[in-house]
Amino acid sequence: MNKLISIILVCSTLISTGTLAHSGHDHSSEHEQVSEQQAISIAVKSIKKLTFKDYGFEVGKLNDSWKGISSQVLSVINEHDDYYLIKALNNNDGGEVYFKIDKSGQLLDVKPKNDF
Repeated sequence: MNKLISIILVCSTLISTGTLAHSGHDHSSEHEQVSEQQAISIAVKSIKKLTFKDYGFEVGKLNDSWKGISSQVLSVINEHDDYYLIKALNNNDGGEVYFKIDKSGQLLDVKPKNDF
């Protein structure tokens, strides 16, 4: 019985210590905003991923002509309070893709036309 009580006390101490240690973390990085250039870099990486897999966005899986896209063909066409709207132009086939990236750096949506 003493062993059981000791185990319970040790476990409760570990749990409460872990909770206190976790609550002390600084989450200020969650509030940092990405720059326009960082948002463009996120869009470039997203294009490369979308040539391999359909991630559920309206554009589906992009064809292989998008694989060689560089950041020079991407531009921020609109900046809102909480997100960037980025246009990517595929010079190989004339296609366009639009990215909605929030200011924390999360890709929100990808569409073949600008109807955000």
